[in-house]
Amino acid sequence: MSVNSKLLILCILCLFTNVIQAQVRVYNTSKLEGKAPIIDGLISEDVWDTVEWEGEFTQKEPYENQKPSQETAFKIIYDDNNLYVAIRAYDTEPEKIERRLSRRGNQDGDWVAIAFSSYNDKRTAFSFGVTAAGVKADGIVTNDVDWDNTWQPVYEVKTTIDGEGWVAEMKIPLNQLRFSSNAKKVWGLEVMRSLFRKEEFSVWQMVPQDASGWVSLWGELHGIENIKPKKEIALTPYVMGGLEKSVKEEGNPYETGTKWINNAGLDGKIAVTNNLTLNFTLNPDFGQV
Repeated sequence: MSVNSKLLILCILCLFTNVIQAQVRVYNTSKLEGKAPIIDGLISEDVWDTVEWEGEFTQKEPYENQKPSQETAFKIIYDDNNLYVAIRAYDTEPEKIERRLSRRGNQDGDWVAIAFSSYNDKRTAFSFGVTAAGVKADGIVTNDVDWDNTWQPVYEVKTTIDGEGWVAEMKIPLNQLRFSSNAKKVWGLEVMRSLFRKEEFSVWQMVPQDASGWVSLWGELHGIENIKPKKEIALTPYVMGGLEKSVKEEGNPYETGTKWINNAGLDGKIAVTNNLTLNFTLNPDFGQV
């Protein structure tokens, strides 16, 4: 192969790389000033005007790279302790929005979700979702593509339906995420929507169906500055009680026919460092395990 041919191939590869990099979308958030929004699913507070709506989603399923049948838009603002997210799922036929009550983690009916790769390591991410019925569906991504829905973070979310579609409003405490102590942060970002009646799945940052990665191909969240990693402390106490009835034995003070059963314990989770979490149990209930 001649030198000129090698140079031509190198130039083509450089142009191809630049095109791929240019496709990475960026959302710029802003720190809120004043009172935080009330999480009621209405997005009525003036503080939401701090940032613009972001939209132009792309259909991933069933018709890849096509425009979705319904528009979706979102906003993100933050303060020292929380992220605030508003997702507007427009729908020209709001009466057909599928709302199904189910257990947490079941993405039944219409749903939306937002996910942050707050380490920006292209491998791990934290996802927060909700159905139109208000059922939470969340999880952690590891190794770029492995999904774990057993993680149940603590956050607030409310949904409402109006003439334009439905809305999800979230308040996500920063202590539910893991991130560096750098002053200026760049996080991976993806926003997703599932339209049940059309079996349609659309995303903000398009990731091809045949891509080998997921988190590594997301867009970016810019604008978060001067927030510090938070210490997560979660304590879950439990109390159990019961009554056991048996045949009373005359003359035996230990067999009265009535026996009260009680037990108590505590499950805990403490973030020792930004990448080390201590889980512990006091007096575990092995029956529950």
